[in-house]
Amino acid sequence: MKNKPERISCILSILANRVGESISALASEIGVSDMTIRRDLHELSAQGYTTVINGVAILNDNQDGSKIKKDYFIHDERQSMSGSKEAIGLEACKLIEPNDIVLIDTGSTTECMLKHLNLDFPITVVGYTLNTMVACQNRSNISLICGGGFYHRNTELFDSPEGVALISRLNINKCFMAAAGVTSKGNLSCIEPYEFMYKKAAINSSSTRILLVDSSKFGKMRPCMFSNLSDFDMVITVSDIGGNWISLFEQSNLKYIIV
Repeated sequence: MKNKPERISCILSILANRVGESISALASEIGVSDMTIRRDLHELSAQGYTTVINGVAILNDNQDGSKIKKDYFIHDERQSMSGSKEAIGLEACKLIEPNDIVLIDTGSTTECMLKHLNLDFPITVVGYTLNTMVACQNRSNISLICGGGFYHRNTELFDSPEGVALISRLNINKCFMAAAGVTSKGNLSCIEPYEFMYKKAAINSSSTRILLVDSSKFGKMRPCMFSNLSDFDMVITVSDIGGNWISLFEQSNLKYIIV
């Protein structure tokens, strides 16, 4: 059996070459118990080297070398990749048809759809965020469905079991979803655990699922994994992603629009 320094070295070496690895897989590869790996990861996390997300250990660096971001505020995110997000939002609006019931997810990329909803035909917009309510409240061609609950300022999301239940009861034509991270295995993650149930309800209630994601989200994992690329019908992104991601879309039988 490896001693503690050897185990620590092995863990860091394994995670340096992968997006993430489960505790049980690490234990099996290193030849120790899950409990031993948990103790080692607890120490590494306390020292700032690793993070454990839903039983998966990751280094505190993304594939592109950036730090894993744990704090999220939508007003900060609006300043990041703003041109790309605008282009994605505009392209997404082109997919909306008369009398569609569309859900617009939380996030600064999906938010960019709201300013381009200058449609001359009626639609219904489903949302659970303040920015969706404000953007749609005075538009005569838009019927608005929005659940209430506890207001989270960092995401502008209203959170309640009743809100999730409302989404689950609807028949949505198209949902436009955001992700804060996309891994090379196609796993999609978000920042806050309270987003999870809304995203799952939206995906399950929708006929067509469309992912809106800018290039800064690829190769990253965030605290809460909610879905996989294979659960979606289409992704809209920008041209500065690498060819390996396009290959991943194709492997997932996913249509894609590059703007």
